Amino acid sequence: MTPKRRVCILTLSVGSGHVRASEVIQRTLCDGPDPVEAKLADVLESARPWFHWLYVEPYWWMLRHAPGLWRTLFERRQQKRHRGTAPDWVFRHGCRQLLRQIKDYAPHLVVATEIGAAEIAALGRREGYFNAPVLAVQTDFETEPPWVQPEIDLYCVASEEARRQLIGWGVLSNRVLLSGIPVDPAFALPFDRSELKQALGLDPHRPVVLVMGGGMGPAPLDRIVEQLGRCDVPMQVLAVAGYDREVLQRLEALRGRVALDLHPFGWTDNVPELMGVADLLITKPGGLTAAEALVAGLPMVLTHPIPGPEERHVRFLEQKGVAQEADRLSDLPQLVSRLLASSHELEAMRRRAREWSRPDAAHSVAQAALALLEKATYIDLLATPPPHAGESAYLM
Repeated sequence: MTPKRRVCILTLSVGSGHVRASEVIQRTLCDGPDPVEAKLADVLESARPWFHWLYVEPYWWMLRHAPGLWRTLFERRQQKRHRGTAPDWVFRHGCRQLLRQIKDYAPHLVVATEIGAAEIAALGRREGYFNAPVLAVQTDFETEPPWVQPEIDLYCVASEEARRQLIGWGVLSNRVLLSGIPVDPAFALPFDRSELKQALGLDPHRPVVLVMGGGMGPAPLDRIVEQLGRCDVPMQVLAVAGYDREVLQRLEALRGRVALDLHPFGWTDNVPELMGVADLLITKPGGLTAAEALVAGLPMVLTHPIPGPEERHVRFLEQKGVAQEADRLSDLPQLVSRLLASSHELEAMRRRAREWSRPDAAHSVAQAALALLEKATYIDLLATPPPHAGESAYLM
């Protein structure tokens, strides 16, 4: 029986998208026909407390209180082509326990789904914590210079734009695979919208708007819903607050106070069904959420992007004709009313979304991972000394 090959999937949970992508990759590898054991490791679960305060908290603080400062730092990192989000010593000492755990696990492949996790993977290989190939999987439609690490063997990217950027920064073209962002295959299922509306207790004749805020720097869902109450088109709103109980309570308090049929949700695993029943998605433009919407063929209205990467997502998605931006909350009523009243425009956005989607991205990433595992196995065999005279190689 062929022994299982061990894969360590590294992520850093500064947002929920990286974690969701990692979980999809893990399931795809483990559910496939090849004998693979995939372990998911979140950097923050074992990092020293000071690493969290030094590396993560300043990012969160800037997003909440000084977004312009974060935008300036992000753009400078792009222009100066910084090759690190932090000095090596921050990862070396702040994540030492994780590096030791990777060493003990002795993976045959390391997959990194977040930029800091990719830097840690590169450092771990460079400093001898493991000797296995590294696969970097990106969940943004454009990329950043710190992803470029000589220890990374292959990149799976979300767009041709990201591919060109990496090649322009010196990565060999044969090391960059245009895979798309790995999303749950359930988002591509052909749901029966009439049955979904009935199951969710929705009016079959009124449009459905799905509102989501993202796992990092969430959009103000309650204020968005209040603006939707000013729309000219009667609608049903599904608002997903995720783990944010305070936001969920504010949404619950709006029921009966706004002129629309409001259905608040906390954390739910039924997002594919919610996207399947919706006519329009209002969301913060995180890479994974946008990729899920593309696969679901769901038109988007984008609001409250994180300065830097998500502002680039807005430009990317608008250029593809699958989304429109609401610069201000006060723009929502007119924009949403116009889109819901124009079935032709919505259908064109749906069609373009499906054209630009990559529903098989998780399978493409898994195939890339298996190819690296096969290459690593072949190299291991070449490096294995031959058996002694009279000893069968099959007994080694």
